[in-house]
Amino acid sequence: MSGPARLALLAAAALALPPLSGAQSGPDAPRASLAPAFSGRYQFVLTVSGGCPPSMQVGPLSIAVTVTESTSGSALEVSGQSASPSETPDDGRFVLLRQADTLHGAFGTGLGLGLVTSEGYRVWLRVMTDGPASTSAGGRARASGTAFGEVEISLASDPTAEGIGNCKDALDHHWTLEPL
Repeated sequence: MSGPARLALLAAAALALPPLSGAQSGPDAPRASLAPAFSGRYQFVLTVSGGCPPSMQVGPLSIAVTVTESTSGSALEVSGQSASPSETPDDGRFVLLRQADTLHGAFGTGLGLGLVTSEGYRVWLRVMTDGPASTSAGGRARASGTAFGEVEISLASDPTAEGIGNCKDALDHHWTLEPL
């Protein structure tokens, strides 16, 4: 067998072999998560977009949430709801799809009942979130990123959301999910 024919045969044989374990590469290669699973009590912190009305620039707003991570089919889901005993789960929930160390998905509150923040506000959210997961200094999962959509804020004593303001279609709200 001549040199070029032999080289072609060796190349064909190498391409027919299955990849060695862990040797797969490219954009579709599966990647293990570096951050641990989400579980337990967390603080969801929202900072509204700087493009929202000045009356809504009240600083970061924080909500205690209970978070779990589970498998749904071939995907991982990180879900959470208010941890406040005075609120029902329907007051506000989120389900984020976890792909390796990236989270994205919806966070929404009931239209009639927003979530009460630690700072004394009530916030209504209808946003889509996206951001990376990582490991906190304490070894638990954490995440942060951006969100787009609608946010309404009122004083906790005013459930109408008329007192502070409404911001629709902002593309750069910021959020974090930090372990408590």
